[in-house]
Amino acid sequence: MAEEKIDDILKEYDEGAKTALICDDNQDAQKAVASGLRELKYAVDTAPNVDDAFDKIKFNRYDVVVISESFAGSTPDNNEFLAHIQKMPMSARRTTFFALFGKNFTTMDNMQAFEKSVHVVVNQSDLPNSRAVLKKAIAANDQFCKVYRESMAKFGKM
Repeated sequence: MAEEKIDDILKEYDEGAKTALICDDNQDAQKAVASGLRELKYAVDTAPNVDDAFDKIKFNRYDVVVISESFAGSTPDNNEFLAHIQKMPMSARRTTFFALFGKNFTTMDNMQAFEKSVHVVVNQSDLPNSRAVLKKAIAANDQFCKVYRESMAKFGKM
C-alpha cells in the first residue's frame, strides 16, 4: 500500500475526540452531513468508495458512522458496506452509532432502523436538518446505553 493511501486510512485524532465516518459518494449529501457533524464537534472522515470504507472502519474507531443507502451504486437491499455492519459482533456495534439515510426512509422511524440494524434512519430530504436529527438520535442512544457502558468500563471491558 502506498504511504499516501496508508496516511489517508490511518487517522490520528486528539485523545477524547469524537469521530465520524461518512460513507457516501454523493458530494452534496456528504457536505450536508459533514457540516452537521462538525457543528456537533465531530472530527469527520469520509469514504468515497466501499474499499476505502472497509479499510477505514478496520483501522480506526468511529463514534458515528453515517451510510447512504445508495453508497457505491447500491440499494438498501444490496449495500455491501451496510451488510458488513449488520454482521459485526454486537460487542463492536455497541461502541458506534450507525445512521442510514436515503430516499426510502421515514426520518427517525424506529422500526425501519431496527429492520436495517442501525440506530437511526434519515430521509435524504432531511439532510439539511441532519445536525438536529443526529443530535437527538445520538443523545437518545447514549442515554439508552449509559448503564451498559458504565458497567463494561467498571469491569475493564471498554
